Amino acid sequence: MENIIVPLNAFDSIEVLKKGQAAFIELIAKSGAFGVEIRRELFPGHDFQLEYIKNEIEKYQLFTVYSAPIELWKPDHSLNTEELMMVMEEGQALGANWIKVSLGHFEKFKSNIQELKRFLIPFLDIQFLVENDQTLYGGNVNRLKLFFESARQFHVPIKMTFDVGNWIYSNEEVESALRELAPFVLYIHLKQVENINGEFIPVPLETEGKLCWKKVMNQFPNNLVKALEFPIQPKEKTKEFVELVKNFTNERKKELCNS
Repeated sequence: MENIIVPLNAFDSIEVLKKGQAAFIELIAKSGAFGVEIRRELFPGHDFQLEYIKNEIEKYQLFTVYSAPIELWKPDHSLNTEELMMVMEEGQALGANWIKVSLGHFEKFKSNIQELKRFLIPFLDIQFLVENDQTLYGGNVNRLKLFFESARQFHVPIKMTFDVGNWIYSNEEVESALRELAPFVLYIHLKQVENINGEFIPVPLETEGKLCWKKVMNQFPNNLVKALEFPIQPKEKTKEFVELVKNFTNERKKELCNS
């Protein structure tokens, strides 16, 4: 089985909010995916039903990523402790293997990495991830590199989620991001983004064209975990896209073996 995750924001948000994220777990499992990414922004109201979702995920023995749209560092460059604690506790209740947030307003000589290290001590059984988001500060290659280098220097157990499509929003080049950040990456969000009438729109992975997602995947080991974070409509096409990425990975394995 390839390490492919299906995030719940790949599906129609109105349907997900109406039915609840647990309603899609069986579909994801039957698509052949390795795991699911639960999205905090797709919980209706205040009743997250974390225990119910956890039980549904465990039924199908899926790997679990919990994604929360909060920033690790506040505008004053201090640690976003209150929101972070809330998210970590929710992730624990969900039984998440990994928890993912955005960088926020990190500044090397103003943000306290040692404080972050102490904060994460009770949660060392969960892999903590920071993703490049669509903001100019949280999707800045140099700032992200400084953060991950600082985390490594102080032995803070943090890895990166590399979102392929988000670089276009923050006016960064994918090639530059790969060159500077690849050593820190544990998780890839596969996404193609196109400029449609002056607006950046995520689109499904294509088998022809620029194929940026394939170029990115070629820079990482085959067993790296990757998520299908693009619109999957109808949702029944999930298996088709899982197979697309699996087939690419298998072909690459053959090429490596024959080289």
